[in-house]
Amino acid sequence: MTRTGQGGAARDSLDKMVTRLHRETQLWQGFLLAHRHLVEALSDQMARDHQLPLEWFDVLVHLADVPGMRLRQRALWDRLLLSESAVSRLLVRMERAGLIKRIPADDDRRGVDIELTEHGQAILVAATGSHLQLVAELFTDRLTATDQAALHRIVSKLGRPEPAGD
Repeated sequence: MTRTGQGGAARDSLDKMVTRLHRETQLWQGFLLAHRHLVEALSDQMARDHQLPLEWFDVLVHLADVPGMRLRQRALWDRLLLSESAVSRLLVRMERAGLIKRIPADDDRRGVDIELTEHGQAILVAATGSHLQLVAELFTDRLTATDQAALHRIVSKLGRPEPAGD
């Protein structure tokens, strides 16, 4: 049965576009699906075993990774995959839980530093072992050394911004 009229032509065009999307983004869609499954499993484990949202764990790791375990809120935001307003709300909740302290910046009274508390350090230490075990189980151990080397090259390539003019 052939389509007639303008509606039929528009539908044919849409069908071709969707077919092209499936064909040309198959690898991308597979990557996104794998990422979603991995993050969901890690998030579920962190919530179940440590009553800690995965995003909070990420913040704790970033703070523990810098000298003095203290970062300007803007610098922390730059390290996270969340909007600025989402980071602000997350930090308020984390401060209420006693994991971080929000402190006026020494060098700029408009700025806010985020500091890891002793309680936050203890929670991070308690959660890290099971997190690493699950990362290995779901990801690292499933890849051969050749797979890991190839993935490292790919991630390094995709993580760099395109040179200007390309």
